[in-house]
Amino acid sequence: MNRLKTTFCIIALMMAALTMSAQTNPYPEETDADAYFKVVKFQGQKPIINDFVNTYIGNEPEDELTGQLYEMWQNYKKNKPLGENKKVTVDAKNGFASFEITYPADENYHGGKTVVEMVYWNCSDSKHKVFAISTKQWDNNKAIQTEFGGIYFGIYNNTTHKIYYNNGVQSLGFDKEIKTQKESTGEYPVILYDLPRVGKDIKAIINYNNGSKKEVLIKWTGMKFDIQQ
Repeated sequence: MNRLKTTFCIIALMMAALTMSAQTNPYPEETDADAYFKVVKFQGQKPIINDFVNTYIGNEPEDELTGQLYEMWQNYKKNKPLGENKKVTVDAKNGFASFEITYPADENYHGGKTVVEMVYWNCSDSKHKVFAISTKQWDNNKAIQTEFGGIYFGIYNNTTHKIYYNNGVQSLGFDKEIKTQKESTGEYPVILYDLPRVGKDIKAIINYNNGSKKEVLIKWTGMKFDIQQ
């Protein structure tokens, strides 16, 4: 009987520990068995922006845009020409990288541009990092929304070296649907997200069809974001 009681006590303590861990973990996706993650490979004591870019782009691009980024990134790392109207910027000190692709105007097309920015933040719990990817696109100098556009997040665990990708709405306090109103055309404005090369805060730029813009500051609090709206 005593042995049985001891076993029950051990099980109860284990369950309590798991429950407390789930409650105190600021990023519950880590405990989700179905969460999508990748392992970040790096050399040295900790990963740098290059390692997060390597992990995100991967070796088998899943779509047309990632395919272009993969080709640009491989050429950049090998110090080869990127191709016409393409640019890669890496600021390792500030944990920032960007990819720019310009589509020149000609007799059949008025021109466009795609910018993909990536940056990471060290979390105040010293256990995690948050990695963000923002894709911004313009057509004829007008902000547009496509299936590639918007902002995306990964949550990296310093101990397991796993990065869990999510949309950041819940655990990061980041609402992708920033409050906007329909315009007279019945359409919603396009929101582009400027990631910080210097500093820690994100700027959401609301682009209205009439050409006007509104800026919303999204402050980094150390573990999540706070929309100043």
